[in-house]
Amino acid sequence: MYLRRLLFTAILLSVAGGLTAQVMIHSHNDYDHAHPFWGAFKERANSIEADVFPVNGRLMVAHAKKQITASRTLDSMYLSPIVRCFGKHHNRTVSGDTTYRFYLMIDIKEHWDRVLPLLIQKLQAHPACFDRKVNPMAVQVFISGDRPADTTFHHYPSVIMFDGLPGKRYRPADRRKIVMISTDFHLYSDWDGKGKLPRKDAEKITRVITGAHHLGPGKGKPVRFWGAPDTRNCWETLLNLGADVLNTDQVKACRNFLLTRGS
Repeated sequence: MYLRRLLFTAILLSVAGGLTAQVMIHSHNDYDHAHPFWGAFKERANSIEADVFPVNGRLMVAHAKKQITASRTLDSMYLSPIVRCFGKHHNRTVSGDTTYRFYLMIDIKEHWDRVLPLLIQKLQAHPACFDRKVNPMAVQVFISGDRPADTTFHHYPSVIMFDGLPGKRYRPADRRKIVMISTDFHLYSDWDGKGKLPRKDAEKITRVITGAHHLGPGKGKPVRFWGAPDTRNCWETLLNLGADVLNTDQVKACRNFLLTRGS
């Protein structure tokens, strides 16, 4: 009976999480924040990002190789805390808030072919925590950065999804493995977030958003512009253009902005 109610809740979340119903907060380079994982978790971020390098059979969290330190592993900073959170709630939900679930983005900096086998093995050891086919409230991991050919996405198990790119014609089976479309804001604009976004830039950004929203089924894919100015003015501008994900290093401020805005 409990699992039936949990599944029903997940279906409602899916409907409520449509592109026009919920704005997602993406905790960018979360490992560089004052309280990695826990700060984003407290503010109910919808997506949390960790950059990863493979080193001697371990997955190390860092933006650049020179920043790698022995204590900062994907296990210690993200996977183990998530498993512990599920354990506190009988492996049913990650939080006492039974409506909360999130994505964990793994941005592979190099050697995806070495990272993915290690990562999949770790995730499959905890299906209730990382496999939404087993538990609809599981944390869904998806891969960005260095990744395999998009024509192979559908070959990967359900514990792994992928970040997509704008303007690509994905085959249906591979498109279903894409969580969101991410792209560099500076490919479309040099705007600094002050004043008004130039009209020509707004038109280019809108085309990206519209294209992603046409990647069916349903309402298509949400869109994230990394590198966009991390300001309230920019957040408001992007949302008004139809963007669905706010890429931010200021998760608490972003959450307060959305609460004030009523999103």
